[in-house]
Amino acid sequence: MALFSKKPKVAEEKGISVKEGTAAASSSFVPVQESVITGFYISEKAGLLNGFNQYVFKVAKDANKSQLAKQVEKMFNVKVKDVKIMNTKKKRRDIGRYHGFKPGFKKAVVVLEKGYAIEQAKV
Repeated sequence: MALFSKKPKVAEEKGISVKEGTAAASSSFVPVQESVITGFYISEKAGLLNGFNQYVFKVAKDANKSQLAKQVEKMFNVKVKDVKIMNTKKKRRDIGRYHGFKPGFKKAVVVLEKGYAIEQAKV
């Protein structure tokens, strides 16, 4: 048997037949699109914005407004009016003589059309 054979050595030893192209047979698998939304951003200000039909989310670093609008509409069955994105800076935190940083992240404020609401955000 060759060193870099396509058939696994274990299967040949046990007498199991291995079909060539089994990976091609499973080509109907479509990978799920990764989520751009990490989760809800919870703060006092974000809670107040919920009353104005605006919801705050933590999002991926490479997310953009159109991706966010499409995903929110798909996930929550609502109509998005506007999306505002902002990057938060990392912050230094000191504990005794040791210091470190809290990582920065990207957050988005999603404004919904009148008459729509996200029930999961109202806690």
